[in-house]
Amino acid sequence: MSSNIKTAGGLVIQNDKILFIYKNRKWDLPKGRLETGNNSRETAIIEVSEETGLPKHQLKILKKLIPTYYHKKTEGKIILKKTYWYLIKFAGNKNTPLIPDINENITDCKWVHFDELSLILEESHERIRYLIEFFLTTPFYQNYRSQLKKTF
Repeated sequence: MSSNIKTAGGLVIQNDKILFIYKNRKWDLPKGRLETGNNSRETAIIEVSEETGLPKHQLKILKKLIPTYYHKKTEGKIILKKTYWYLIKFAGNKNTPLIPDINENITDCKWVHFDELSLILEESHERIRYLIEFFLTTPFYQNYRSQLKKTF
């Protein structure tokens, strides 16, 4: 017997960095289950804020990314987990403290420079590597990087 779970999360960027969480001995991106009454966009913002401590009002969705899927076996049931992903910009101060949600087994949060992703991705889930690789090949990313170079 199989069940489905829907979650939403964010690939959060600030300048030339991506926000990662460390959960259950893997680097991951913040996400959480869709609750009744919330849509995937609202859920993504809520979960990023809850899991990292970043203020909701300083998180802005830039665009929808591709969803990811994976199967998980729990208590004899096969569960299909679909995650809706959004590219989210953190518009707050770069020194805003990150506060890992230890109740969700998150032990660390950190910003990782675009050029240093390979080390983090080695210790992340395949679906996260896929999502990041997809993002890095989008025209949006190419334009974003060229704008950053003009700024710095």
